[in-house]
Amino acid sequence: MNTYVGSTVRKGAAASNPGNLPLADLSMRSDIQGLRAIAVLAVIIFHANKAWLPGGFIGVDIFLVISGFLITSIILRQRADGRFSFKDFYLGRLRRIVPAYLVLLTVVAGVMSALLTPADFSYFKKSLNAALYFNSNHYFAGFGDYFAPSAHELPLLHIWSLAVEMQFYLILPLFLVLIPARLYKWLLPTLAVLVTAYVSYRLADAANRQATYFSLLARIPEFLVGSCLTVLRPGGLSSPRLASALAWLGLAAVIGSLVWIDESRAFPGWIALLPCLGAALMMASRHGPVSRFLSTRPMVWIGGLSYSLYLWHWPVLAGIRYYTGRYELLPVELLWFALLTLGLSYLSYRWIERPFRSARDRRATLARVLVLGIVAVPLIATSSKVNRSMVAPLPVEQTRYAVDAEICHGKIVGDCIRGDRAGKETLLVLGDSHAAQLNLFFDQLGRINHSAARIITGSSCVTIQGFDFARLPDWAQPACTAQIAAAAPLIRSADKIVIAAMWQYQVQSPAFLQAFEQFLEATDARDQKVLVMAQLPMFDSDMQRMDRFAQLHLPISRKLNDQWQAANRTIADIVARHPSARFLDLSAAPLFSSAPFFDNTLIYYDKHHLNETGARRYAELAAPFFRDF
Repeated sequence: MNTYVGSTVRKGAAASNPGNLPLADLSMRSDIQGLRAIAVLAVIIFHANKAWLPGGFIGVDIFLVISGFLITSIILRQRADGRFSFKDFYLGRLRRIVPAYLVLLTVVAGVMSALLTPADFSYFKKSLNAALYFNSNHYFAGFGDYFAPSAHELPLLHIWSLAVEMQFYLILPLFLVLIPARLYKWLLPTLAVLVTAYVSYRLADAANRQATYFSLLARIPEFLVGSCLTVLRPGGLSSPRLASALAWLGLAAVIGSLVWIDESRAFPGWIALLPCLGAALMMASRHGPVSRFLSTRPMVWIGGLSYSLYLWHWPVLAGIRYYTGRYELLPVELLWFALLTLGLSYLSYRWIERPFRSARDRRATLARVLVLGIVAVPLIATSSKVNRSMVAPLPVEQTRYAVDAEICHGKIVGDCIRGDRAGKETLLVLGDSHAAQLNLFFDQLGRINHSAARIITGSSCVTIQGFDFARLPDWAQPACTAQIAAAAPLIRSADKIVIAAMWQYQVQSPAFLQAFEQFLEATDARDQKVLVMAQLPMFDSDMQRMDRFAQLHLPISRKLNDQWQAANRTIADIVARHPSARFLDLSAAPLFSSAPFFDNTLIYYDKHHLNETGARRYAELAAPFFRDF
């Protein structure tokens, strides 16, 4: 929102001031624009590379403090003047936020309809639908899918904070108008403390952290810190020396938070109060070097552009990362990121933000927004059709490794048996998604060897006792523990066990290596035969994406990952110590010599999973070895 509110206190306003509150002076606050600049630059640096500024994400929380301060000040000022109107308030928020936001969604939908594979676009479209009614925070709170694009490739992930802001705007005016003004001074701080305490309690359980992080409730204290600043000391501090000292203290709290707080901490909760109170001190202290620095022309210019910078920087980053398949960008890619972000942000500010923000006529504003919606909504609605029509679709068997609803991956479906049910024995197959990709493998193997397999797997989860599931994403942990529990009684009774996994990921955990060793020791003691399958060649680029980029005539490169072979050797060394276990490595077979293709047919689903075609070909290759086993 603007830092210039454009209202002054009329004569005699103090008489109508509810509760005799000391109302904030909301003439142009250049220092607040400068604080916005710090917030948006912190966010952009963090998103460009989190190692550069571990706590840069708290820039969002600083924005929320500023919002709480300004919106509370606007409402109380207009209420004091006797001219507060819910209609005018929400029209102001609509004019400030929606036009640039809607243009962003439309442009990003158009670009992503060309760039994303149909599978990846389906995830994007769900986030787009949620974004249209400012529900992104709830969508991403429950987001979790192993085969979804990585978080840093999700073009609309960042707008969860705008959803939170809009939701808060629905609550705050009602609260401030309906609650007697004399209660503000103690009710607002008390509410902030109580909500912070509850949020911190929720964050103590790691399973709640993702949902809590994206929730409106977790951010209410941050808004209220700004509201409290309006109610308690809105006019600044009377002593310039004290004001300057507190401003330095606030700046130190913000800078310290940017360096000290990182993603490993339970956030927001109590820890979020440090940067929020620091930002509040900087806003309250309008004297001294800190305030003068924030009010410099470059800082004010960046602060004025901050909304558009925030909107555009993340989709640009996500698009580059999706195309390159890498989180860390090369210098030339960082340059493109900077130029595109600045250019798009300036165009958005100059041609969208400013014209809509300066419009004072209510009907003209609504008409402009309506016209923008009439243009944008059909373009967004047809984006899925555009996505499917731009590139000839791959055959369905090359776009998956199995039908998710039919396999016991993260859940139990029926008896989990694949292959020839009339076979004389049934293998027990355990592991993560590299075992799940073998469902079609064992169907084909059953036809060749007349055998069956019961396959129980989990995302990133090797389904054996002792697996260190706590290192998995929150959304994957419950399914992992459930699958381990389902497999446990079958392990004890099985004659023969097959284990497959993405060893490249699993060997990074000493706790897993210990659990794997103990598992093999137990199978030795029970004289159970175990076949451990090697990880197949892995690439640094997603194969379906490469196919799409090639059809769009974009430059592409396919490169083998350099870690999977070392991981195979680590697992092979462990297996060699156990007489009941064997290690099967067919990665050097002709089938994989020209991977990700074989006979000019794509056999990979993504960077490291076979598709259905590849799984069947792999079964034909492995059939003699399984016959011996």
